[in-house]
Amino acid sequence: MKFYKVLLCSTLALGTVISKNINYEYTTDDLKYNFNCVENNRSVCKFLKKELNEAVNAISKILDIETPVKFDAFVDDLSKYRITDSKEVVAVVLDKEFIPLNTKDTNIVSPYPNSKIISENIDKENDSDFYVVLNNFESNENYLNSLRNDFDSSMAMEIFEELKVLKLVGYPYVDASRINGDEFLYENFLPKRKDQEKMDATALANTELCKDLVKGELTHTLVHWEDTLISKESISKKVRRAVKKIVKCYVKGTKKESKKDDINKKNELNRIVAIGDIHGDYEHLISILQHAKLVDEENNWIGKNSILVQMGDLINRGNDTLKIYDTMLNLREQAKEKGGIVHMLLGNHDILEIEGNHYFTSLKDYESFGGLKAREEAFGPTGKYGKVIRQEMNITMVIGDSIYAHAGVAPEYVTEGVDKLNEHAREILLDTPSVDELYQLYLQNTIHPIYTDPLFNKDGTGPLWIRDFAKNPESEVCSQIEKTLELTNTKRMIVGHTPQSYGKIRSRCNNKLILIDIGISRCIGGGYYGYLEILLDKNEVWARYLN
Repeated sequence: MKFYKVLLCSTLALGTVISKNINYEYTTDDLKYNFNCVENNRSVCKFLKKELNEAVNAISKILDIETPVKFDAFVDDLSKYRITDSKEVVAVVLDKEFIPLNTKDTNIVSPYPNSKIISENIDKENDSDFYVVLNNFESNENYLNSLRNDFDSSMAMEIFEELKVLKLVGYPYVDASRINGDEFLYENFLPKRKDQEKMDATALANTELCKDLVKGELTHTLVHWEDTLISKESISKKVRRAVKKIVKCYVKGTKKESKKDDINKKNELNRIVAIGDIHGDYEHLISILQHAKLVDEENNWIGKNSILVQMGDLINRGNDTLKIYDTMLNLREQAKEKGGIVHMLLGNHDILEIEGNHYFTSLKDYESFGGLKAREEAFGPTGKYGKVIRQEMNITMVIGDSIYAHAGVAPEYVTEGVDKLNEHAREILLDTPSVDELYQLYLQNTIHPIYTDPLFNKDGTGPLWIRDFAKNPESEVCSQIEKTLELTNTKRMIVGHTPQSYGKIRSRCNNKLILIDIGISRCIGGGYYGYLEILLDKNEVWARYLN
């Protein structure tokens, strides 16, 4: 579904007067709009008319509004009316007073300075609910050329976001309930483990929530995206050497030392696949792995010399933690044999598990392990999964010219380098005892660093919890991201953790931050399919989607 080919593509319309004006009226059961092209920068109005038409049709498929919404679409050079030149604007939606409806992170002067162009092209008795002004980038055509592939998404999101502001629609999927912050306090969740009634009630509630959300997925239409080229740039020999060095170091540490030379000869790495938070949805994980041509129908590795990076949070919310961990560990071993690499990064939910916080665990997930005690043993210091978390999974890593972390890496955490950060985390993890022992320490008023160290504490800016990079205005966060990239000698930061609306992989700060948690799990009210693919041989970064 080209749900988002609406907003961005319409953005290209008004500019230099080159061709005949295009005015167009279109109506669906839920949306009615007038498309006004009073100027036609580079003769794009026909293109925009078509894209807006497709987008409105797509939006209408997931709406059921009693009274149709009406809006007028105009095209203008929005770049001239930015508050700051550091951030471009694709589209803006205005109310009848020419004030942006969605004030979050807007970069357009308010009220809209060129409201005259709208006033001159609407009826005196105008009954539109809002106005959409689309950027033709006449004063910044280089930027326009760089985002043509993503033009559709921004346009449609703007329209849908304003329908939400007007309280005419909700999200195009069920919005999962959010946790009470008190549930993250060790003084609450550690004693709770001893209250079987409370534990059972929480687990049952999680099971029912997941059941309702999965069922809800069948009653609405998910937004389907087209693959999007995020960036295409020269990748230096230095980057290629860095990636190959990672492979050699990785292979050197495998159990099959005798095969290392053969693997290195074959291992001309050509791509990296990064997958966001899974949260217990085994079926969606497998679908993504198969679409990325990393596994076959029997879930065996066929990715050859690809690198797979999973961004953490395999666990919780859904019911398939055991199957997911076993699958990922099995693929990791298979990939070693066939010249590939599987990296599993730590997420905040992986840490919650060894801390003893089971607020997000479903009853079915307990049962798959054989009960709470067996689950805690499996994630304990000597358990199969506990050893992997403590001994093998990193908080962050650099591959080529990208730094990967679950939530994001603030510069203060890498002043001494990525290796020092991971070493510090490893020291704490290796010293983390079983949950029963953590509880005994708590009773003795001794709090383990797993609860208090800035790397793991949810209240700070640590790399497992921070949401500032994803949510705060770019004017506040881009400089911080650039500092981290400078310290780590990288070009971009790739993160998960913060679900992106409508299942869309997004970038910020001129593609220096890429957000790939799209809400894969149906048990968080998302259920989207997508992943990031970096093609080293073509110097391209792609957002990939399953339709």
